[in-house]
Amino acid sequence: MSNRYEEPPAITPIKSTVTARQGMSGAAAPEESVTLTQENPVPDKQERPATVLQEKSREAGDIVPAYTKKRLIPDDYQPVIPVKIELNTADSAELVKLYGIGPYYAVNIIKYREKLGGFAVPEQLLEVTGIDRERLEGFYDRVFADTSFIVRMDLKTATEDQLAQHLYIGRYLARCIVRYRETAVLDSCTLEHLVRDKILESDQARKIGWYLY
Repeated sequence: MSNRYEEPPAITPIKSTVTARQGMSGAAAPEESVTLTQENPVPDKQERPATVLQEKSREAGDIVPAYTKKRLIPDDYQPVIPVKIELNTADSAELVKLYGIGPYYAVNIIKYREKLGGFAVPEQLLEVTGIDRERLEGFYDRVFADTSFIVRMDLKTATEDQLAQHLYIGRYLARCIVRYRETAVLDSCTLEHLVRDKILESDQARKIGWYLY
């Protein structure tokens, strides 16, 4: 046996061919061959997007992150601000645009508005049949009341019948107001005097005050 040392053969890159024949469900899939080498252990067709994007960003000298979402909102975009609805002039077509208000509630709002003489604050909608606080909160920010449209009566000259027709007054209170007015000095017949002389409660005077002058 010879003791002569011999150089080992050179190591060549290992190449293997992987053929995908079946899909996830076990059904036959089109053959696809990829090559694996020691220099490239990842299949040639499966480049990692992050690495590719980072390399491109470095080449361009960008300092933006590798992953940059495409801007979907145009530069000239203007947000749509909902137009508020004025309760004393809105018709049923406008009212049904409000959250939770269908044709039935729209008709109820208009009927109550006519009986009341107009709305002073949106909270008065709670007095409309079927409208509770939860429903009102759903569209509260989209309505307002312009008090210049309220129908008002002259406290010093309105008849008992005219006063009695108002929802906040009624027959009994109308009669009390007229009798007080007949016995008091004309200039002293004000809401403040009616409260002072116990004809009205302060809460009543506040609500009635929207409809009298």
